[in-house]
Parts: sequence; C-alpha cells; structure tokens
Amino acid sequence: MQSRQLEYFVAVAEELSFTRAARRLFVSQSALSQQLRTLERELGCRLLERDNHHVTLTPAGRSFLEDSQAILARTRQAVERARRSEEGISGSLAIGYIKGYERTNLADMLYSFHESHPKVQLSFLRKNVAELYDALRREDIDVAINLFYSSEHMEDIQWQGLRSWPLKAVVPLSHPLAHRAMIELSELRGYPLVDIDKGKGGYGERDTISQTLREAGLDPQVSLSSEDVETSVLCVAAGLGFALLPGYLTDTLPAEGKVVALPLAGMERKMPVVAAWLPSHKNELLDVFLDTFLDVDEQGPSLPEGRA
Repeated sequence: MQSRQLEYFVAVAEELSFTRAARRLFVSQSALSQQLRTLERELGCRLLERDNHHVTLTPAGRSFLEDSQAILARTRQAVERARRSEEGISGSLAIGYIKGYERTNLADMLYSFHESHPKVQLSFLRKNVAELYDALRREDIDVAINLFYSSEHMEDIQWQGLRSWPLKAVVPLSHPLAHRAMIELSELRGYPLVDIDKGKGGYGERDTISQTLREAGLDPQVSLSSEDVETSVLCVAAGLGFALLPGYLTDTLPAEGKVVALPLAGMERKMPVVAAWLPSHKNELLDVFLDTFLDVDEQGPSLPEGRA
C-alpha cells in the first residue's frame, strides 16, 4: 500500500466523484481507478460503490477514510519537521518580560536562543505584572517572564520557576538608614512611599508591596504611584520617599548613584520570577525555548508546582 493510493482514495471519498478527484490530483480517471482497484485488492474489501452516476463509501470505506486522512496528515507533518530540521527552525516567538528584568541574564538566554535559531523572528513586550498576564491570556505573547502572582489567579496558566529575588528598600543617599547593611521594614515607619501602579488589570506588584507593608504594620503615605520601576528609582533619588523594589532591578544600580538599596531582613527570597505560558496556546518554538534556553537557578523559587 502506497501513500499515493491513500491520496487517491481520500480525494475520491471527499469529492464522491472520480471526475472531480482526477481534476484535483491532476491525473487521468483511468489511472485513478486502477490505483483504487489495486488498493481494494490489497485490503481485501470494497471501499467504494460506484456506477455511471454515483460514488458512495461502503462501511469499510468510511472507516478507512478517517484512518487514511490521519495517516496523510501525520506524513505531511513528518515531512515538514524533516525539512525544518534541515533548513533550521523558523517561525516567531513573542516574549513578554517584567519591567526591569532586562538587567538580569535575560539577554543571555535570548542571545543563546537567537544564535541557535537565527531564522526565528523574536518580538518583545515590556510591561508590569498585571499587563503581562493579561497579554498572555489574550495570546499577544507566547511566554511571560514575570513575577509570580498567586496560585489562585494563575489557575489557567502553567509556569516554570526561574529564581527568587530579594525585596529591597531603595532610599536616597541622604536617608538616615542609608549607611546600614540591612534593616527591618518597620524602621521605615513614618517615611513616605513611592508606590507601583497596579495597571489596568488591578493586581500585580502593588498587591505584593501592600501585603508586605501590612504584615510589617506599616501604612505609609504614598507620595507618588509610578508605572515604571525606573521612574520609581528616579523619584527616590529626587527625595520623594522610599521604594520597595526587587533585587533584579536594585542589584544593578550604579555604585556611585544617588540611591542605595538596603536588604530587608526576612525578605531575601520574597520576589519569585517565573516563565509563564498558556497550556492551550500552541507554538512549537515555545517548547524549544522552555526546554533548552531557560536559565533556572539551582535553588529555584519556592512555589507551588506549575508545570505539567
């Protein structure tokens, strides 16, 4: 049995006409009929009932049609995969990432992926927590490198933990606590806060910060709500208050800058970052990126299991 015979049979079965099937396949009707008779002899059963005016499928033909269509589809997929392997993977991959994470090894991960698969078109989206998860659900992006929010909020999302970062207090160099190696969050009582805007989704970094402040018994006056972590640093440098920011941003602040990032006791692993994706969203390139190019910290963040 040859794949050509399956193609001829499927064409006739779908068209229910030798004339239309022959025209679709660019072959003569006699060649088509000969191949189908050979196929029926090999199978030992009739697949088609035909007369001068009509073509119908026998019960065996209806059963064989479904299997033949599946075999041909798998064959086409195998051929396409083989060609892609020979020519190199191509396609597109849209990657979202949390604001500030460009200061980490994200560029190294992307460089390795691009170097291995130069024909893949990469695109990027830099947003806050809520905006990234909303973009992921809209399928505007394939994967989000983002702060973990909560198991309840991410029920429809799968994730791979990358690393847990510390939460640090960013204060001006002139702040009374600026010389300290580590502080308690409660020591910031009475100082104004440069907050993070939640974004249109109504959740995100600000929820984590608000919860952390409540747990420390603090309710600081908010001097400004920033939409961008870089702007938060600028506001702190301008003396508008302190900010609570993750280590992936603060660890790369200039040593001779106008602000200092103070470690907070007990918050060394407060900000877990994950690679998140929708299991229903199909992109073979996403699997390649997740399986090969993610740089996962050996300790990993302390999170519920998110990847099936």
